[in-house]
Amino acid sequence: MENGQKEIAKAFLQGVVTDKVREVYDLYTLPNFKHHNVFFSGDRESLLQGMLQSNEMFPNKKLTIKLAVAESPYVTLLSHVQITEGKEVTVVHMYRFEGEKIAEMWDISQEIPQNSPNENGVF
Repeated sequence: MENGQKEIAKAFLQGVVTDKVREVYDLYTLPNFKHHNVFFSGDRESLLQGMLQSNEMFPNKKLTIKLAVAESPYVTLLSHVQITEGKEVTVVHMYRFEGEKIAEMWDISQEIPQNSPNENGVF
């Protein structure tokens, strides 16, 4: 089950940065899906609309999943998101599954500074 959930989480996240946002929401989330993103109301539709708007504003956004860890019913993904030239963030998404559907999501992001003193890098 963990590997299946991990693949679903990856497919969902990769899909929401494309023009397939509504399709992946319908395919991978429960109707009563809830999230904890502080910039939107906690319901499914609010975050979905936010993702649609983000993709309109930043159509060339790129996402690379760097790490995926699963311990059912949770999957955590660490990603590198290139929003625009010169603006990049690292994002941790954690999903709680019910069976093979995403029931709940948390996300935490941090902007990647151009001149970080950390020689290890963000990844």
